Amino acid sequence: MGNLRQAIRYSFRMALREPGFTALIVLVLALGIGANTAMFSVVDAVLLRPLPYKDSDRLVALWEKSNKMEEVSVAYPNFLDWQEQNRVIEQMAAFKRDNFNYTPGGDPERVPGSLVSADFFATLGVNPVFGRAFTRDDDRPGANPVVILSHGFWQRHFASNPSVVGQALKLNGKDYTVVGITPAGFEFNGENDVFVPLGLNADKMSDRGTHPGLYVVGRLKPGVTLEQAHSALDALAANLGQQYPETNGGTHIVLVSLYEDTVGDIRPAFLILLGAVALVLLIACANVANLLLARATSRHKEIAIRAALGASRFRVVRQLLTESVLLSVAGGLLGLLLAVWGVSVLMSLTPPNVPRMKEIGIDSWVLGFTFLVSIVTGVIFGLAPALQTTKIDLSESLKEGGRSATAGAGTRRMRNGLVVAEVAISLMLLIMAGLMIKSFMRLRSVSTGFDTKNVLTMRIALPAARYGEKPQQIQFAEQLLARVSALPGVQAASMSNGIPLGLGSETPYMAEGGAALSVMEQPVAVEFGVTSDYFRAMGIPLLKGRVFTERDNLNAPPVIIIDESLARKAFPGQDPIGKRLIPAGDKPHEIIGVVGDVKHYGPEKKTREQFYYSYLQEGSANLYLTVRTQSDPLTMIGPVRNQVSSLDKDQPVYDIKTMEARLSQTMAKSSFNTLLLGIFAAVALILSVVGIYGVISYSVTQRTHELGLRLALGAQQSDILKLVIGQGFTLAVIGVVIGIAATLVFSRVMASLLFGVVASDPSIFALASLLLILVALLASYLPAHRAMRIDPIVALRNK
Repeated sequence: MGNLRQAIRYSFRMALREPGFTALIVLVLALGIGANTAMFSVVDAVLLRPLPYKDSDRLVALWEKSNKMEEVSVAYPNFLDWQEQNRVIEQMAAFKRDNFNYTPGGDPERVPGSLVSADFFATLGVNPVFGRAFTRDDDRPGANPVVILSHGFWQRHFASNPSVVGQALKLNGKDYTVVGITPAGFEFNGENDVFVPLGLNADKMSDRGTHPGLYVVGRLKPGVTLEQAHSALDALAANLGQQYPETNGGTHIVLVSLYEDTVGDIRPAFLILLGAVALVLLIACANVANLLLARATSRHKEIAIRAALGASRFRVVRQLLTESVLLSVAGGLLGLLLAVWGVSVLMSLTPPNVPRMKEIGIDSWVLGFTFLVSIVTGVIFGLAPALQTTKIDLSESLKEGGRSATAGAGTRRMRNGLVVAEVAISLMLLIMAGLMIKSFMRLRSVSTGFDTKNVLTMRIALPAARYGEKPQQIQFAEQLLARVSALPGVQAASMSNGIPLGLGSETPYMAEGGAALSVMEQPVAVEFGVTSDYFRAMGIPLLKGRVFTERDNLNAPPVIIIDESLARKAFPGQDPIGKRLIPAGDKPHEIIGVVGDVKHYGPEKKTREQFYYSYLQEGSANLYLTVRTQSDPLTMIGPVRNQVSSLDKDQPVYDIKTMEARLSQTMAKSSFNTLLLGIFAAVALILSVVGIYGVISYSVTQRTHELGLRLALGAQQSDILKLVIGQGFTLAVIGVVIGIAATLVFSRVMASLLFGVVASDPSIFALASLLLILVALLASYLPAHRAMRIDPIVALRNK
């Protein structure tokens, strides 16, 4: 123990003896360790920790799936049958995301919430901190409306007053009695301010063929595995298919763990980013190891004297490792401070739909990770230099007092090998970043089918208590459109029940006169109800026929507009104008126009067929107001909001975004991945430049006598330039070759993150390799230029 304390004290003295050298090493390590700590804190919170629910490993998510449709929301009658007939799930609950108009007496507010079945909180193992959870009596049509508030909503609006339980809260124009408050920090499927019993609207969800955005969560019985549950639920789905062939024929139940459902989509990207930042740390370690090897030459005599006085090689290696670990711990402490800042930066950059972001922070696990990384890093970058440095020949080392001590061949090979490793790792990161940048550019270049410039959108939800019938909804929409269209700077305004990149329901359809198909066999299209100026406001081109007019109202025959893809699919080689389309469960609609295709689900998704109703014939309580303006659309938020308030003072508007912002949001994950990989690659490139420069510069210093002799014997300055730059070029080329081979092996893991780009794209490999070689030549030029200016007489005299 005493020897260890002595080693630590000596390490401190060595660090203080060369403050510039120490500061450089600590800073390099702090960048690597800090970046890893920040990234690990995100991965730990999002991927590694269990979900914050009781026995979360038994929680599962369930959907429906058919031969025609991928995973879709669950029909309410099917949920009730699953709940009653299954024998493998202990508790099962349904939930549906929704928003509510909250009118406390002042300015109206739109609050996020969910409709949940009675067993929702019990299934998750969550108990309200005040009041009670929902009961079966609450969860049925005609029951007294009740609500459970989130802890955050309760704090913001009621100052944490527990007496709010039992009081009335006005939502969507109706009084709901508060019966409970959720625990602090409770969150499920995004932010929820209020929870309302799902069964209050059960009579509106009685159709098995309708999928109203309902999702199901369950808790497996003890001892039941996912495979056993899946087998049992398959049998249940088959039984329901026999009972209800029109709606359930060919339908399956999809079952996955709730953890997989929550984080499965983002796991690959986060793990790749964690791997990338770990590579940055390896480059930092290689740089520091090179610095220590360079310093080792000046300490050759010291180590030889230690050995001559009886110090074993183990003791000398331990001393050198103690110094490197001490430097690494200092780098870890500084890195931890950088990580605190880095976490806040990552949270600001992370897309809003990434789950569990509120759980991110620097906790004991992250502190333990930082400490472990610091120790391991110190050993990694310190061990090789320590072993190499202690390979000494006492007689040679002590000869002439160590005046001309130079690095041996083994040390030179190690330093060159470290630079090659840096180049190889940097190339991997450069290629990964290049692939993501090219993928992102391809994504941005995809035509969405609509014009996002100068378009403002916002949502309006009309409460059933006041706008429960179609005529009332249509009247509100017409009055608001007339007011908004008259505002200065408005080019076009429309109302619709969905917009691209937003909400939209999918409906089966068939062409009149075609083969008779059951609902389960019919193709599916995205449907919207829109007003006459919708296509002009969204910049969707009319290809044939006409758009809706005010005459296409409740008193007129039903009409419909289809997109180009649906026209080709339903009426191949024919003019669809004048023909009729039959949406499932509806009457035939005459086709009056064909418009361009729209990428409704985002530029990276497959184009889906779409058709459009006249809003004046269908109505809807859930509305999007779309406004195309002559200039900055954000300047219209206030005037438009005032027009809504003048029509109905209790009607809030929400989800206010430009279409450009909505498009950017759909690409936020790709943008996030591209930005971080680009930053990591840039840091790796800088560290590699430093490493190459350090090795070549040190080599020039060590070879001063040799280079002076060459010049004295008639070598030209250009020969010296080629010699020195050639060394850097050779190291870079070897590193590039190794880096290309390694990237080809590991780049396949990036395939899921790329759009329109193959993971082995030759142009990216070539550009990244060329960039790294050019940078290596630049890093070698400065030492080479210094070597050209060596005075042969001085160099020979100082041998």
